[in-house]
Amino acid sequence: MTYLEFLIIFVGVPIVCFFFFALKRKSLDKKTRTGILLMGIIALVYTTPWDNYLIMRGVWNYPLGVVIGTIGFVPIEEYGFMVLQTILAGILWSLIAKKENSPGLGFSPTGIVLALGIGLYGAYCLRSDSGTYLGLILVWAAPPLALQWGLGAVVLKESMSSWLPIWIGLTFYLCLADAFAISEGIWSLALSTRTGFEFGNLPIEEALFFAVTNLFVIQGLCLWQSWRRERV
Repeated sequence: MTYLEFLIIFVGVPIVCFFFFALKRKSLDKKTRTGILLMGIIALVYTTPWDNYLIMRGVWNYPLGVVIGTIGFVPIEEYGFMVLQTILAGILWSLIAKKENSPGLGFSPTGIVLALGIGLYGAYCLRSDSGTYLGLILVWAAPPLALQWGLGAVVLKESMSSWLPIWIGLTFYLCLADAFAISEGIWSLALSTRTGFEFGNLPIEEALFFAVTNLFVIQGLCLWQSWRRERV
């Protein structure tokens, strides 16, 4: 199986199915579509340099023949994954997003401190080769989390009962898809730059990666919705 085939089957098909379901539910209004588009652009811009660095360091590897080509060090399909994962998460979020008014955005020192702690632990992990991938994920995740938790802790806490199941479910699904891709040899991860803790054949770092990226998108859309309502 090629990376493109994997992307179509495991991400493209669910997007199409849930898109038509969302249309039927009339959950994809203009503001929601704008929010999803914005999250997709942010995901692409923020993830591209990090992805390039990971592949340049040899953390991820893609065998010849499974990708169409690369832009920089990153396969073209990987850029598609960044955007399509965001779209899938956004559509699923739209199906459960609460329409009633939510608390407004507000400064939260506690949220910033928590995010800073994650980043500092990631920096500590980078002291060893085996902590490279874990450390890079945590350091990379800290700034978006600091922004989201620092400005929207109350909003995210109040809406957690609605977005938490979507976050857990989508993360679990993408972890299963990732494990399949690894078993098929679509991509592989260097043993020397990861901790060695695995769920089956899925490195714990990959599970963490999907957890934080889905969290970025879903939390971002919750805060986007709250910010838009404040402007009405």
